Amino acid sequence: MAAGLATGEPAAGAGGEAVKGVSSDDLRPSIFHLPPSSFDLLSSTSRLQTEIWEKRGFAGLRVIGQLHNTYILCEAEDGLVLIDQHAAHERVLYEQFGRGGKVASQALLVPETVDLGFREAQALETLLPALREVGLEVEPFGGNTVVVKSVPAMLSGRELRPLIVEIAEAAAAAGGAAPFDALDRCRQIAACHGAIRARQALGIEQIQALLRQMDECTNLSHCPHGRPTWLRYDAGVIERAFKRTV
Repeated sequence: MAAGLATGEPAAGAGGEAVKGVSSDDLRPSIFHLPPSSFDLLSSTSRLQTEIWEKRGFAGLRVIGQLHNTYILCEAEDGLVLIDQHAAHERVLYEQFGRGGKVASQALLVPETVDLGFREAQALETLLPALREVGLEVEPFGGNTVVVKSVPAMLSGRELRPLIVEIAEAAAAAGGAAPFDALDRCRQIAACHGAIRARQALGIEQIQALLRQMDECTNLSHCPHGRPTWLRYDAGVIERAFKRTV
């Protein structure tokens, strides 16, 4: 599957100037013009977004391909849908981590040790119950070292040290100055590390599996960090940009 899309002619001149007669507003995704905006983190899911998964779901979209191995392009009945594959999969994993209580884990054949700073090791020790809830079995291993014995299946094959270090650093940074939802923070970080990466080529079966998983999410508008997971370009906007309609 191609990593990029090619067109017969460039959309702008060599200097990057805009195409004459086409305003920047014409090229914005239609979701920008629909209240509530999908970028308003305090608003509910937009009517347009709700319609897509209520009527057909993401699995009902026709997959076109990937753009730069980062965005999944799909054809909807009345437009083009772009999905940020990392953000969308991150949301899927985040909800899976929080679904049905404790996450099942897989024991490592060879437990992995991770060295931490003093503050980070102390902070991580307070998170051990929360880590077990997301399928991570971590124990003190003497000094500032911890040992990882089990991981959730969705993190199988992932590098563990960056995950443990980020969780420990987040806990140490939080300290006791502000409320710190340990379990939710562990879910966020684990989902981020387990998700499909940007610039990662995907086969059609992998894309279709992700679309089906997206349909199972209860809140797909944003990833756990608040970034939008997908955008929709209305067919009319695209046609006006190409001067097919007035």
